[in-house]
Amino acid sequence: MKPDQKYKIEYQKLLKEVRTKSYEVVRLTRIKYFGNDHNFVDIRFYQRGFDDSGDEIYFPTKKGVQIKEELFMQIFDQYFIDNIENILNN
Repeated sequence: MKPDQKYKIEYQKLLKEVRTKSYEVVRLTRIKYFGNDHNFVDIRFYQRGFDDSGDEIYFPTKKGVQIKEELFMQIFDQYFIDNIENILNN
């Protein structure tokens, strides 16, 4: 694949959406691409705007990150385990 080409999405599933401001949300999405054995987790900011028919929609911004799902689970599993241990020990 050429560097300027984008992978085609096989499927994506919205896991969580949190409103951060009146015009902005953060979405946690699980994504699978054709031709790739890995699932990815995308954490991205979306900004409110309007489509051609005037309906309100949220557009993705460049603010965000996408990492392999396995790495995401390792990072956050350890974070939550550490947090639970701190809560139980205090």
